[in-house]
Amino acid sequence: MKKYSFLLSPLMLAAANSLACSFPASTLNQQTEKADEIFIATLIEAKLLPKDSRHEWPWIEGRFQVKKVLKGGVQPKDITLATGLGRGDCGVGMMVSWNYVIFKGRKETGIGVPNGTRLIEDFEEGELIEQIQSIMRQQKTKQKR
Repeated sequence: MKKYSFLLSPLMLAAANSLACSFPASTLNQQTEKADEIFIATLIEAKLLPKDSRHEWPWIEGRFQVKKVLKGGVQPKDITLATGLGRGDCGVGMMVSWNYVIFKGRKETGIGVPNGTRLIEDFEEGELIEQIQSIMRQQKTKQKR
């Protein structure tokens, strides 16, 4: 066994130094309630940027074209948002020309998986919009009581 321990040591060190995106799971209801702004947008450009004084790791800047605002009032036609590379930093994977549902705070310039932001398929867009609008109607009804 001792002669194999030199093989296990690097693996154990790598596991100890690895990053993992972990966050408490939240429902669409919780994501909708927490977000100040929710919209459907198409990613029209993405740039990989190096680490800097604000970012400890390389990051992605994505320019989105807003298609439909679901919560939060008027949005600019184009909006630029930052995210991590994905995997361990909870960043949202960026694929140009794909649609996204974006959940964010009013003053946030970044997006991440924990808030609910994600890539969506064309076939699920209508149903997702309907679900979010239904949740918002239910939340309004509860607030009036």
